[in-house]
Amino acid sequence: MKIEMTPKERMTAFSKGEEIDRIICIPDMGVTMAPFIGATARDYYHSAELMAELEIALFKRLHHDSVGISTSLRGVAEAMGSKVAFPKYGISYLLEPAVKSVDGIESLKVANPLKDGKLPILLKAIKLTRDALIDKVDVSASMSGPISVAASVVGTENLMKWMIKYPEKVHTLMEIVAESNNRYIEEVAKLGVSIGFADPVSSTSLISPKQFREFSLPALKKNIDKIKETTGSSPSIHICGKSRDIWEDVINAGISNFSIDNVEDLEEAKKVMGDKIIITGNVPPVDVVYKGTKEDIFKSVKECIRKGHDSKKGYILSTGCQIPMHTPMENIEAFMEAGRKYGKYPIDLKLLED
Repeated sequence: MKIEMTPKERMTAFSKGEEIDRIICIPDMGVTMAPFIGATARDYYHSAELMAELEIALFKRLHHDSVGISTSLRGVAEAMGSKVAFPKYGISYLLEPAVKSVDGIESLKVANPLKDGKLPILLKAIKLTRDALIDKVDVSASMSGPISVAASVVGTENLMKWMIKYPEKVHTLMEIVAESNNRYIEEVAKLGVSIGFADPVSSTSLISPKQFREFSLPALKKNIDKIKETTGSSPSIHICGKSRDIWEDVINAGISNFSIDNVEDLEEAKKVMGDKIIITGNVPPVDVVYKGTKEDIFKSVKECIRKGHDSKKGYILSTGCQIPMHTPMENIEAFMEAGRKYGKYPIDLKLLED
């Protein structure tokens, strides 16, 4: 084992199940960090160059173990016809769904990632980031799970109602969305990077486990299978909010890495999933990384490593969700510093004691 590995060496060895020098550390960032390079979120969303510039700048500062470009929750939905607002200092939000009536679902077109919405910009950003950093660090692409895309195609409230009143129409919607996601997956796969999902609408904070299994899971499985087919590897997933009641379903769908929100417990995740997939999480991004002191951050990182470090299939230290805009860079540096201190192998259990 090397005294200190590079992020690329570390992630490559980790993926093969080999020994590494410390726990993998990946704070969840992206567009919310745009001010770090003097850019607005609005400018970031419209520029492949700014997206890549941000990932490069963050890596130079933090030397975290993976960088990536995300479609955001609404990227594919916008490509399918939804209107999206882009505030200067905030994440994008839905202005107008592509479909306002359940009868409009059949008229939806499958997105063309080479032409529609900002998908061409995202593909360019992935390529720019890959070309700049792939020799130094793992480069990935993140996208919304199909039911989260669907929520921005028809509106979340409509989706919730229609799952009950018009289930067959929603099945049709999910087929069209899954195919749109698959078209994007095919183009990303050509760039030779790993792919993962962010899927907040699959959370049991929003839909029941039964609804997840009926509407979300079949479409998600189609996307997972497409990733396996085109990249040769299994994707990761992050589900915001509560997800405990669907953990087994997500595992069985073919996910390799489950990133859990900080409302869930790493110890329980380790017991349920740790012998099957990698567990990622879950330092609170708001109460600890954004609002907390260095002492708070060190305490939370220490707790996460104590709970997760011995998970059989591997553990990755991350935040429970995306780090908020205007989080002090010093706080994210403290997260990385704590990860290096408490996550060094072999793990010093005395350091992890309260």
